[in-house]
Amino acid sequence: MQSKTVGERIKYLRDQNHMTQKALAKQLYVSDKTVASWESDRTEPCISCILEMTTLFHVSLNYLLIGKENHTP
Repeated sequence: MQSKTVGERIKYLRDQNHMTQKALAKQLYVSDKTVASWESDRTEPCISCILEMTTLFHVSLNYLLIGKENHTP
């Protein structure tokens, strides 16, 4: 799946890992409302949460931020 935004990719990855917003929030030490805000693109996660999600979901930083494994200019 090629998601267009960081929030869409977070939601996709969370769904693929059978996690609720609450479960992801608990892993990242944030509220489920914060996760909902990311997924709706109202806000973006901090760098520490982004890095933790790359580990949690086994994806690259490039994928989470831009939607591609290998970014070429």
